[in-house]
Amino acid sequence: MATATKAQPKATGLKTVQIKVKRYQPDKSDKPYWDEWRVQVEDTDRLLDALNKIKWEQDGSLTFRRSCAHGVCGSDAMRVNGRNRLACKLLMQDLGARITVEPMLGFPIIRDLVVDMDPFFAKYEKVKPYLINDEPAPRTERLQSPEERERYDETTKCILCGACTGSCPSVWANSEREECFSKPSPPYSNWDRRTHSMFRNMFHRRSNGYQGTLR
Repeated sequence: MATATKAQPKATGLKTVQIKVKRYQPDKSDKPYWDEWRVQVEDTDRLLDALNKIKWEQDGSLTFRRSCAHGVCGSDAMRVNGRNRLACKLLMQDLGARITVEPMLGFPIIRDLVVDMDPFFAKYEKVKPYLINDEPAPRTERLQSPEERERYDETTKCILCGACTGSCPSVWANSEREECFSKPSPPYSNWDRRTHSMFRNMFHRRSNGYQGTLR
């Protein structure tokens, strides 16, 4: 009796790509410069894998943030081929043989691809990104229906990676302005971090303090 065989994924094999990174090493120079490496990768590798190979095998001084490697923490947001992306979400098969990587624009650069996110989170805190309810606590939970949740569901998906803020030309030129709001940008097509917080508080049935976030 013949038995069915499980289809095996097609082997992609190794290929060589050239990765050009805009670097900033303040202990060596006060000016940024470009560095390049050739790396062997598979199509199913992610850009984060390629950057790890550079750091682990070729140049340990290359600096970038990374954590969960699954598009949840938002740590590895960077400018890839002219667009802000998450390195852990980008497959090498989609990037071509020559790849340019830079730190996100509009943020102070600390080192290489690491930018200072403190001003970003300081502005985020000013819109009070949490539920505000000054009514007496009820005896049971404050319930909401699926329809009420759906009104603001998209605004809950922001992972605070800064990609949309760093994609806004107004932020590039006026990074200190409080009124800078940015448009949606990959990897997540949402409002910027301040806008999504305000929408969530405005449409959340259990919140009544959103007026203080609209100043």
